[in-house]
Amino acid sequence: MKSGTTSSPTGRNAASHEAAERLRFEQVRLAYDQTTPSQLVAVLNALVFVAVQSLVIAPPVALAWLSAVCLLALARIAGAAAFSRAAPQPAELERWRAYVIIGAAASGIVWGSAAVFLFPPVNQAHQVFVAFMVGGMVAGSVTTLGSVFPAFVAFAILAVVPVVIRFTMQHDAVPYAMGWMTLVFLVAVISIARRSHRGLSDMMLLQIQNARLIGEVMAMQDKLARSQEEVEALHRGRR
Repeated sequence: MKSGTTSSPTGRNAASHEAAERLRFEQVRLAYDQTTPSQLVAVLNALVFVAVQSLVIAPPVALAWLSAVCLLALARIAGAAAFSRAAPQPAELERWRAYVIIGAAASGIVWGSAAVFLFPPVNQAHQVFVAFMVGGMVAGSVTTLGSVFPAFVAFAILAVVPVVIRFTMQHDAVPYAMGWMTLVFLVAVISIARRSHRGLSDMMLLQIQNARLIGEVMAMQDKLARSQEEVEALHRGRR
């Protein structure tokens, strides 16, 4: 029959649009679900980072940077709780998605500022530790921000580029090489995150489509069961 909505082009387009909207929602929901544990890890890492760098950086500066990390973590955790309570409709989703990107960008700025405030001018071991810590945070965010790819890109670029600039501003061979290696790391991790995002999106879309098909099969079974009951009732009425 050509009148069935699921078999017509209009029906298929509507189903495809619904699946795309559901996919976008699930991507945003996953990012918010990952926010609380990822921010707790960020605070723990920041505590270790500040403890080490305070050996060569003025403690008030280190503590001010740590306070910024903690305040931002609290704000992002509160945002995740608000999303969970709000249960947003599709029309509101873009606003919540923008909040994910803004929060990730703010975190990138704070962690990138370590290349300014926690970067000792002469101690190469502690300079390398800055790159190690920032790079580790970016690598870890592949899983926590990968579902909303622009959020990951914002965090990664804003966190890593200041480290690259700080290393390359030094004219010694080792820091200069570190700067370029950090830039290569940034390009590589963005590429990895993009592939991870595509794979995750494909898997989530398949789950959404399977759930829709299961729902359609169950609805058809209910319809057939009702039809059979009507036929049996009709036969009983003729006896």
